[in-house]
Amino acid sequence: METLAPSTKDDVTVSEEHLARRLKALGHPARLALVRALASQPSCCGHLVRDLSGRHVMLAQSTVSQHLGILVDAGLVKRQRCGVEQLYTLNQAALGETLRDIAGLSAYQNMDVC
Repeated sequence: METLAPSTKDDVTVSEEHLARRLKALGHPARLALVRALASQPSCCGHLVRDLSGRHVMLAQSTVSQHLGILVDAGLVKRQRCGVEQLYTLNQAALGETLRDIAGLSAYQNMDVC
């Protein structure tokens, strides 16, 4: 019978911290709505505000901008200057990596911890 010791800061790997940061970024309904909107096409902040309002998510442009910044910092969204605006694109590779990392967590479900 195998038991798991309580986790300490030293036990957390860099990849676990990376996954946790991405999951935290995805842990807000507005940011999930932004990811969903960007999955269909790259967009600037103003267009995303209109897109979200069409989905009954009413947010100010400054709020959307802050949420986009969190997604960019987590590596889930890419930002590129396009004239005077910023163009936001979903980072498909990072999202795929995050989904694979989540799926990898299920390897623990077969462990006998009791």
